[in-house]
Amino acid sequence: MHRTTRFRTRLLLSFAVVIMLALLLPAYYARQLFRGEILDDAQAGAIRELRLAALLMQQHGGFNGEQALHTWLEDLGARLEARVTYITAGGRVAADSHMAYSQVPGMDNHAMRPEVLDAEQGDYGLSQRFSATLDKDMLYAAKRVQGVAGVPDGFLRLAVPYAGIRSRLERLQQNFLVVFGLALGMAFVLSLILARSMGRSIQEMIDVAEAIGQGDYNKRMRFFPGSEFEPLARAVNTMAGNINSQVSTITELALVQEAILDGMREGLMVLDGGGRILKVNRALVRIFPDATLFVGRRPLEIVLSPELQAACDRAVAGDLEAHGPQTIQIEPEKDRIYDVTIVPLNPGERGLGAIIVFHDISELKRLERVRRDFVANVSHELRTPLTTVKGYSETLLTNPKADGKTAQKFLEIILKNADHMAKMVEDLLHLSRLESGRQQFSPERVSAAEALAEALRTCEPLAQAKAIRLVSALPEGGVFVRADYDRLVQVFRNLVENAIKYGPEDSVVSVDWTLTPPGSQGAGEVVFGVSDFGPGIPKEEASRIFERFYRVEKHRGKNCGGSSGLGLAICKHIVERLGGRIWVAGRQDADTGSVFHFTMPADTTDGNGPA
Repeated sequence: MHRTTRFRTRLLLSFAVVIMLALLLPAYYARQLFRGEILDDAQAGAIRELRLAALLMQQHGGFNGEQALHTWLEDLGARLEARVTYITAGGRVAADSHMAYSQVPGMDNHAMRPEVLDAEQGDYGLSQRFSATLDKDMLYAAKRVQGVAGVPDGFLRLAVPYAGIRSRLERLQQNFLVVFGLALGMAFVLSLILARSMGRSIQEMIDVAEAIGQGDYNKRMRFFPGSEFEPLARAVNTMAGNINSQVSTITELALVQEAILDGMREGLMVLDGGGRILKVNRALVRIFPDATLFVGRRPLEIVLSPELQAACDRAVAGDLEAHGPQTIQIEPEKDRIYDVTIVPLNPGERGLGAIIVFHDISELKRLERVRRDFVANVSHELRTPLTTVKGYSETLLTNPKADGKTAQKFLEIILKNADHMAKMVEDLLHLSRLESGRQQFSPERVSAAEALAEALRTCEPLAQAKAIRLVSALPEGGVFVRADYDRLVQVFRNLVENAIKYGPEDSVVSVDWTLTPPGSQGAGEVVFGVSDFGPGIPKEEASRIFERFYRVEKHRGKNCGGSSGLGLAICKHIVERLGGRIWVAGRQDADTGSVFHFTMPADTTDGNGPA
């Protein structure tokens, strides 16, 4: 009942019960008190009138018989508006004010009436009963009378109607009911107003509590029904303020944590106690673009690595606690290698299982591979000339009687290989200066045709040895770029030498150019292309062709033609230092061959621009 009835209704009913009890009990007491007082007052009035009648009877001086007494009583009864009866000691009615005298002697014996019996024992007697003679309730009062001349000793009895007393009591009761009804109505109205006011205040307190429970921590209690609720209102407001402060702190910490996680370069994955993905950061989304779609799933569904999944299962199960974090390496796709650290958390604590950190070491592995290749390539490039130098030197030492012509030939071979090794060392030092930034550049307005012409003159002997024709499509004095003249000559020379080196005999090596149109990517650049008819370069190796000593595997071991194997790497660094780009592509007009493209910023300072 209390759980389903509204508080305001219960409060109103409680007020009604209290008010009814507060009104009924005093009213009942007052009614009983007033009734007793009215009866006492009626009885006292009857006794006073009876005493007065007895006194008047004794002062009358005597009566000439019962007829005279009857007449006197009849007159007295009319004056007192009451029935006056004289009863002899034997119980006979000698006179009665309300009956004819002839009827008086025939009345029953009245000596046994209660009021008469009481009057015999004391000063007077009282009783209240229904009168069959008068057909109404009467209040009777009797008093002993003695020594009246002409009248035997007896009792003077006065009877007044009880209906008047009852009507007064009924009017009193009606008035009480009216007053009770008005008081109860007013009390009900006041209770209803108070209950509604208290109900509104309590409802406001409920609304504030619900708002706080739903996250509106700025809600406060402004009004409450009384001072008794003030501590509760203060406690709720203080609680809301503390929760708001704590939520703000937690939110700030969460934002800081989110910023830290999103600012990490390493991918991060958080697992719950069941080994399922709970959260990922932006770096992991960059590594695995669909990572956010797999929240709530197992790591194996994102990273196809059974080894990683097994390690995660052990971490979530708590098997790694005694040994701390575990580190493994995975390669989910070609040339993408990750160092993965798995940190187990306390099992079941706040539903967390483990934290997985993905560190991309692909570049480190690539550099490590480049370093190994560099060592292998340097060893390969130096081993051949060193072997030649050593072999011919040992021959000269072991055969001192060799003729001068043979010795001369051997010394020329030794010198040639020594020059090759010296050039390789020089190129290595040059490349080292370029990579470290110690090589100085002096960008200026340069004629690309003049730089190419100088490079072609240097490469002409090498081209003649293979009957390769060198062709330039650059107009003399018509293409100007912003570059370092010597470095631009070096780029042209290295690319042309590379084309001659891998080009077949009796072929053509050509150099052309284009101007990037305005509005397109790289606008304001001059694009140069060095074309050959060599074996070409596979697409999967095109990105590595500019590494030091890197060669396409199928061409390793062929005659180097005096090359150090560093020309393309040097070209790449020079072009990028001058603000350009370099790349290789296949020929569009033939099944074999390659085109090495590089760009240089166009120079139009004198207004003539490229032709």
